[in-house]
Formats: sequence, structure tokens, C-alpha cells
Amino acid sequence: MTKKRNYTPRIPATVCPHCLTRSIAYDSVEIDRLTREIRYVCQNPDCGHTFVAQLGIFRTVRPSLMPNPAIRLPHGQWRSKPANDDNRVPANDDDQPDAAEVSPAPG
Repeated sequence: MTKKRNYTPRIPATVCPHCLTRSIAYDSVEIDRLTREIRYVCQNPDCGHTFVAQLGIFRTVRPSLMPNPAIRLPHGQWRSKPANDDNRVPANDDDQPDAAEVSPAPG
């Protein structure tokens, strides 16, 4: 006896890069333990684009309770840091008062 699913299976989808219509995955191939290639087809009949995308595993957010010593992933946050995350001092922040803040010389 097979167990009945109590959820609706979801089909992996993305957007067609040409017409921006939903594209559905219909096949995939494992490249290695961390990478899969997925074949998509655009659902817009006027477009019909078929393309391949890659799904890759890049970093660990929470370590496995059953780690595989052959898999070495860097640890990181769920989202990447924003591009403006540097700690440089702005060019106009030199601890000198702005010209507008300096009172004019008495005269």
C-alpha cells in the first residue's frame, strides 16, 4: 500500500530570460554532489524557449548532524552581505568641521 501525500507537489519553476513567462523544470542531471543542471521550458507558446540552468550548493548555514567528510562547504549567512558593507571612512569625514559650520572671521 502506498502512502497518500497530504500536500500538493510543487514543480520547480523560474522565469524565462526572454519573455519573463513562467518556465517549468522537466528534467535534471546531477553534475556532482553539489551541482545539478536543470532543463526548463517556457510556458509561453509564442516563445517556446528551452534552456538549462544550474542549481549549486554554495555554503552551510547550519551544519549537518551527519556530516560527510568528503563535502567541504564554507560556513556563512543565509543571505550574502550587501555590496556596501565595507568599513571605509567616507572621503568627507576627516574630523574637520564643514565650512558651513565654521563661523566667519570677525571683520
